[in-house]
Amino acid sequence: MLNSNSEHIIRLEDLEDYLKPKEILLNSSEQELVLACANGKAAAQKRVYELFAGKMLNICRRYAKDKDHAQDLMHDGFIKVFMNIQSFKGQASLQTWITRIMINNSISAIRKEVRKGIKVSLEDIQIAESEIVYFELEDQQNLSATEVFKKINELPLGYKTVFSMYVLDGYTHREIATELDITEGTSKSQLAKAKKMLARKLREAQ
Repeated sequence: MLNSNSEHIIRLEDLEDYLKPKEILLNSSEQELVLACANGKAAAQKRVYELFAGKMLNICRRYAKDKDHAQDLMHDGFIKVFMNIQSFKGQASLQTWITRIMINNSISAIRKEVRKGIKVSLEDIQIAESEIVYFELEDQQNLSATEVFKKINELPLGYKTVFSMYVLDGYTHREIATELDITEGTSKSQLAKAKKMLARKLREAQ
């Protein structure tokens, strides 16, 4: 489980669980579907929701307190999606665009609660090399992605949020500090503690 590989090792795709996107038979292109949504076509909006709801619930679950909270975050996120879908220009896939809205909406919704739960406030915190933990799912031979995901959700909210932003969603410590209104040192400290706690939970689960 411990190695010197990249910290950004757990991919979003590795942690899919709960609802799976339904297989939708679409004759129209993605841009035509987006245009129909922008024109307020309920059938098109329903198709977008059915196609992406499972994955988006999973994303929101990474930041939410529990599954009910995640469903609320996802609902609010889809409202933002359909309110702003006319701004989708196709530079990335529709899934990527919706994912970014869900992440931003979730972080915004929990920012105050996360800051309240984070006690560290020092500007610069040096993390000892012995405190840094690296993860590879393939090393957890007898743990499923669902079990790993469950252990991540058992982390305190501050730990889980910083871990999810850094390891799963690729934010830098500077970006995390800006998004959560904390210092970079606090972000590094929360990540180190999150990794240490998660490593223990994964060992105990084996």
